Amino acid sequence: MNLLVNGETVEHSGEGDLLSLLTEVGANPKLCAVMVNGSVVPRETWADTALSENDEIEILVFASGG
Repeated sequence: MNLLVNGETVEHSGEGDLLSLLTEVGANPKLCAVMVNGSVVPRETWADTALSENDEIEILVFASGG
C-alpha cells in the first residue's frame, strides 16, 4: 500500500499496521512519536492501528544533544 510518510511516498509491504511500518522504515519505536492523518497515535496502540492506502504518517524522532 502507498503511504505518505514525512512528506514522501512510501510503499508499505508490511502487515498494514503502524508498528510494522516503523520497523520497515528503520525507526526506533522507543524514540518516536507518531501522527496518522493529523492525529497523535498513543504508543500502546501502534500494533493495533491499521493503516489504509494514502494515509499520511508523520514520524517524529527524539534526539538528545546540544
